[in-house]
Amino acid sequence: MSRVFGLETEFGLLRLGTDGRAEDPARTADELMRHRPPGYRSTNLFLPNGGRLYLDVGSHPEYATAECATVRQLIAQDEAGRALIASMAELAAARDGDPGGAEGAGGSRTIHVLANNNDSAGHTYGCHENYSLPRRVSPEAILPVLSTFLATRPVLVGSGAPARGSASADGAGEDRGADEDSAWALSPRAPHLRALTSADTTGERALVNTRDEPHADPGRLRRLHITCADTTMSSTTTGLRAALTTLLLDALEAGVDMDGVVLADPLEALASLGSGPWGDRAARARDGRALTPVDVQEEILARLLDRLDAVGAPPALEGAEHLVRDLAPRVIGALRAREASAIDTEIDWAIKRRVMRAHRQRHPDLSGQALTVLRQRVDLAYHDLDASSGLTQRLRAQGQMAELCSPWEIEQAAIQAPPTRAALRGAFIRACLDREADFSVTWSSIRLDSPPSPAVDLLDPAASSDPAAEALIGTVRALLPEEIRRIRPQGL
Repeated sequence: MSRVFGLETEFGLLRLGTDGRAEDPARTADELMRHRPPGYRSTNLFLPNGGRLYLDVGSHPEYATAECATVRQLIAQDEAGRALIASMAELAAARDGDPGGAEGAGGSRTIHVLANNNDSAGHTYGCHENYSLPRRVSPEAILPVLSTFLATRPVLVGSGAPARGSASADGAGEDRGADEDSAWALSPRAPHLRALTSADTTGERALVNTRDEPHADPGRLRRLHITCADTTMSSTTTGLRAALTTLLLDALEAGVDMDGVVLADPLEALASLGSGPWGDRAARARDGRALTPVDVQEEILARLLDRLDAVGAPPALEGAEHLVRDLAPRVIGALRAREASAIDTEIDWAIKRRVMRAHRQRHPDLSGQALTVLRQRVDLAYHDLDASSGLTQRLRAQGQMAELCSPWEIEQAAIQAPPTRAALRGAFIRACLDREADFSVTWSSIRLDSPPSPAVDLLDPAASSDPAAEALIGTVRALLPEEIRRIRPQGL
């Protein structure tokens, strides 16, 4: 079976009013969505590149990538979505006379789009992953290995955050001086995750959502919905996460034995990653061994690499195999050595620590609460998509953050869907927008509403061709503007 996968990223919004206070998030979200791409009447947009942009619960804009068949496609799609939302924020600022995003005495009108995981009110949001699975694969059967993998995965691909509860992080007690690492944790999302599985993505925070919504042929496929990822800014970090996860699923489907690395309580291991810097706190495995999160990831990686050597890399890793063969072992080596300089342009948690060290060198006298505030500001700026106030674009321009995809790949992903089901959906949407025809779209169907036509189901997420869909696209392209005006209800 050809696997497809995708990302859903929720974004935080921050806009300061003239009094210097944060504006109401719902109002800020409404203003952002006023600058959505042309041709749409609602704030729930399926896009010509196959992705989807909409407002999620809590006034968080969310971008979902199209169904992708390779890691590089996924990263290009994800980056294209971020660029779209950042451009919408720029348009909103320009409308208010603040095109440069300057922070003036009257308060900035910039909408800061934050690809992070927590806000100041304690709300958490994040990045969800979707992977297609054959229906024959039982989620219950793979959950012990999968949950162990997901709970320990942040040691490799966490975004990092100021640690909770440490003296240097909280500004209380004695500062730890040059030991900047001790003030950081590997995952900001870890403290909020309290269950292995849940049917509710907004209530009990879990590693995996169990609702059976395949968005495909339910007799053939499942959709594995992973809800525990940190939102990362480095495309190599995001790419490594997707590459390792799809390789693990390949191995589990093939019956590779990984029972020896199953933890008795994966959530115990995960909790340690919300406060510790190196993933070296041991938890008990089912076989009685004491394993740290680094131990677990090292053992899983060894088995995945053995399988790669035996059967070769899957198509999903085209142009990204080096992430698994080279980057992942280097991250484990850095964790073992407690020295991250070899990965501090590629992995989010390591990049943040390097940036913070540079700030401390410029402000050597800071300590206590002032140092805590500086860490929090660095953390926030790292996830800010704004070109002037955010760090990511500057780090990339200075060669301090590696990129998996070229600017050309990202530009193409903004206008062209991957060669999966998304290509059909995207072509249909583009034809309808070009003709100003009313249409309805879901992940698994397309329908022309003016003139009315039956819905066409797209039940194979990997299929980039379908006779019925192609015929409908041809029908739309053949429509004349006067036909649409004559049929459309008055007032639309």
